[in-house]
Amino acid sequence: MNYTIISALVFGVMQIHGHATLSTATAGEIDLVGKHLVADRDMAVEWTRDANLVKTLCSNDSPLWKSFDPASVKQGTGRSAAEICAQNGLMNWYEAKAWIGVLNKHAYLGHSDWRLPRIQQKDSSCSLHIQADQAGNTVSLGHGCLNSEPGHLFHASLDNPVYEGSACQDNCLTNHGPFSNLSGNMYWTDTEIAFDTSLVGVFDPSNDWQDAEKKTSDLLQVWPVHAL
Repeated sequence: MNYTIISALVFGVMQIHGHATLSTATAGEIDLVGKHLVADRDMAVEWTRDANLVKTLCSNDSPLWKSFDPASVKQGTGRSAAEICAQNGLMNWYEAKAWIGVLNKHAYLGHSDWRLPRIQQKDSSCSLHIQADQAGNTVSLGHGCLNSEPGHLFHASLDNPVYEGSACQDNCLTNHGPFSNLSGNMYWTDTEIAFDTSLVGVFDPSNDWQDAEKKTSDLLQVWPVHAL
């Protein structure tokens, strides 16, 4: 997986801000809402309790999943719903966005404002800040991004350690909280990178890493949120 695309692109000019230490964020507030939602009050969003909802629904032959035709998604991979299910529910970004559209069309769990989680492109809490082009555009990546929705959930709400240097390596996801099927795989976000909209933010909870990916370059997990 080529998941350090921006970091590699600007390797010669990037500056890493941080030290090889282990720290934790101040605990935030999350609440289980019914059986299927978890509210992050600080960020004013609700997450699906199931962090791999696609796999669960397709494995259960859900009518909602059966209403989705991923093969028709423009700039998708052309895979069938069965093929996506067989690959653990992983999608490219365009497929993920189309799937979110299905959730909204059918008002899944009574909500029609589902989306992918968001990151902040300029986040002082991140360990890495890079100048990405000659115009001086910068983007914040790396570890400890506490102001993004996934980063805040991971650190402040679930109290997982902030990975700086090599402190927790690949074992930063130590607390899953009330969530099910939360894995160390990388997840898509809704945030397009301003200076290059072919890139979108991604988050990897296994090593507390925020980065950017081409929308069609990889198959990642999809974790819906909606606004409180």
